[in-house]
Amino acid sequence: MGQRELFFVVWHISSQKKAKLIKHFRRWQPHLETNSIRGGVLITKEISMISVHELHKRFGDTKALDGMSLDMRKGILGLIGPNGAGKTTLIRILLGLIRPDDGGAAVLGFDVRKDSLRIRQKIGILHEAPSYPSTLKVAYYLHRVAKLYDRQRSCDELLELVGLTNAKDKKIRNLSAGMKQRLGIAQALIGEPELVFLDEPTSNLDPIARSDILQMILHIHKDTGVSFLISSHILIELEKVCTDIAFMNDGKVIERGSILDVLRKHSDNRYVILLSDPHALIRDIQKIRDVVSVEISGAKSITVATTKNMQQQLLTKIEQLAQQRGVSIYEIDKTSSLDQAFREVMRNEKST
Repeated sequence: MGQRELFFVVWHISSQKKAKLIKHFRRWQPHLETNSIRGGVLITKEISMISVHELHKRFGDTKALDGMSLDMRKGILGLIGPNGAGKTTLIRILLGLIRPDDGGAAVLGFDVRKDSLRIRQKIGILHEAPSYPSTLKVAYYLHRVAKLYDRQRSCDELLELVGLTNAKDKKIRNLSAGMKQRLGIAQALIGEPELVFLDEPTSNLDPIARSDILQMILHIHKDTGVSFLISSHILIELEKVCTDIAFMNDGKVIERGSILDVLRKHSDNRYVILLSDPHALIRDIQKIRDVVSVEISGAKSITVATTKNMQQQLLTKIEQLAQQRGVSIYEIDKTSSLDQAFREVMRNEKST
């Protein structure tokens, strides 16, 4: 688990006050490992927001997590995988709702086995299918929730942050699905958390509502510094907001990195070809040297993966084949998307 050294300049103080200051930092900034004060400088190391090492969890004969490891820094991490990959099990372990069979995990520097209550006090959570008291009004409900926290953010400020100011006097049962998700995010933020878990936050929303929710998450991160772990199987929207990504399958992380690094690694030599009849050329394209995979990706498009950068050569060969088959080529261009990268990683995983 990597650590980044940080330095804070402080005034010359007595040894007793130094000890109190270090104790204060350790209590209120658990993700900072405070070591010492030397020469008026408070020396700390930044601990991961989430650290998971060789985590195992079984339910009967089913392996939900199989030696999973993950490290999360500040930012927005997208946790992506098919249903049954282990995403929800991981979140439940990080929240202290279930115990792992083996391995270790920490959230904000707190051990999930020993300090689960402290973790829940420091984080926010929006579950996949939350339920609310339908007869309560939005603002009144948030005020009631706020009383559960020692520290809380202003409810009016939160309503403005999530775009629900005009709905504060509405009963929850009268909110749309997108507005209920906004309410759930406001509830997750009410205790001033450093980290928020969002489990499938855009499921069952229409495309516009999904985009609005994800853009709101991005703005909240930029405005407040709150980090987010977003568990989802919808890749298209996550690509626009996440700083980092982790692909899961069969209870393990199979790829991890920044969005740009993952796209570069797995989508660098991919091309989309727009043409009049994809079915007429797909077998011929598969025979071209250095072509790794070919798939029909739309009614008038084929996606081709190659072992090297060969856009011009590929265009020349495909135009020759198209002329022989009487097919019109409209365009060929490089393409990269998180969905394509995920497919590539899954394909490699199955072949090993």
